[in-house]
Amino acid sequence: MATKQQFLKRLNQFLLWYVIGVIILIIFVVIVILINDIERGKQTSVFFQILGRFFKFIPTYFALVIPYLLFLLIRSIVRDFKKRRFLGLLKGVGLKIVLPVLIFWMGKAGIDHYRLTENFDYTWDYSIENKDSSVRNLYAKDKKQRGFHIFGSSNDSISFEILKTNNVEWLTYVPFISQEHYDKPTLRKRSVLDDSTGRYQHWKHRKERAQAYGFKIMLKPHIWLQNRENGAWRSDINMATEDEWDQWFEDYSQYILDYAVLAETLNIELFCIGTELHKTVLEQPERWERLISEIRNVYSGKLTYGANWNQEVDDIPFWDALDFIGIQAYYPIATNENPELLELENGWNQHIAYLEELHKKYQKPILFTELGYKSTADAGIKPWEWNNLSNSFHKKISKRTQALCYQAFFNTIWQKPWFEGAHLWEWQSSRNDSDGNNNAFVVQGKPALNVIAKGFKKVTD
Repeated sequence: MATKQQFLKRLNQFLLWYVIGVIILIIFVVIVILINDIERGKQTSVFFQILGRFFKFIPTYFALVIPYLLFLLIRSIVRDFKKRRFLGLLKGVGLKIVLPVLIFWMGKAGIDHYRLTENFDYTWDYSIENKDSSVRNLYAKDKKQRGFHIFGSSNDSISFEILKTNNVEWLTYVPFISQEHYDKPTLRKRSVLDDSTGRYQHWKHRKERAQAYGFKIMLKPHIWLQNRENGAWRSDINMATEDEWDQWFEDYSQYILDYAVLAETLNIELFCIGTELHKTVLEQPERWERLISEIRNVYSGKLTYGANWNQEVDDIPFWDALDFIGIQAYYPIATNENPELLELENGWNQHIAYLEELHKKYQKPILFTELGYKSTADAGIKPWEWNNLSNSFHKKISKRTQALCYQAFFNTIWQKPWFEGAHLWEWQSSRNDSDGNNNAFVVQGKPALNVIAKGFKKVTD
């Protein structure tokens, strides 16, 4: 039985290695900041914000135990070696490292086999690909935006080449604006975007790289809510007092006007003034209208707003002041898993009358500021649902359903004369060489990419 002294010794060892874990985490945050090229002078505040996010994430506290567990493992193997030399080392490594790794690998292989049981024979059509050095500018022919939300390295020429080849003509860039709580004016203090800052140079470089391929750009700021109390998200942002509303709109307006000036300076073609901020629109419509007027004073390009498909679209009072009716178009288009194409087309057809009436009411084109499908069997039932961590490992993959959801969209909505186009979700540069064996929204390595390329190639009358 362990004595009090032995217990205190082990506790001290644990605390020592736990502190080492914290130090490793801090080093990791510093590396993240350096990799993302945060401008000098702002690194201290960014450092504490990123570190704070980690310590609000419960699994972090378990991850910090890893250095201690590694210490115990190494110490155990060293003791095995001291007892029986080579045989002890062989037994220790075999039982404590090789066997657990082998069991984990076999388990993962079994789960992957289960997830990939779908039989979907798809013949890739390479004839529709764009082999030119730049985009074809099909937008000039039918005024339909063919876009993708782009995440990852801004220097990724591989992504640009693949997107151009697959008839994508617009890139959607999403600067995230951090807000701590949904019911408090806790937007992170902004840093100025001018030509003396690293952030400005970052965006300028992105524009130059995109322009070299002929891509047009939509700049689409998103609020990233740090604390999701009671399942709240950015659509629930709501203040309790007029003073708090004053502060929230002052902070948000500074961000948006800063990005609007950036968009004007860099000749960015489309600017989205907000995304899924339903409660703010309901509670403070006059402030939004005032903000739009201020944006028009500094930005001469086209404007839109990304309204959530579910109810928010009808509640927007300022569509008349914008150029496009922007919709985050995660409409349900299926009631069954593994649906056939006809069911998905009928699902889209149920929404056409509403969209057409919306267009007639405001005499504005309809733009899908966001549209995407996971590669899962239920992708058409609740397209808006994110994959959680467990689903990413065990849920079955359905490349067929993802491909058919996009095919149904192109067979129905895409052809309408009042439809301005779509900015699809999402393209991750880290997945450029992916085999597609995942159930995420990304389309790299999946038949959905070729379906999109075909749909984007079609020029409508």
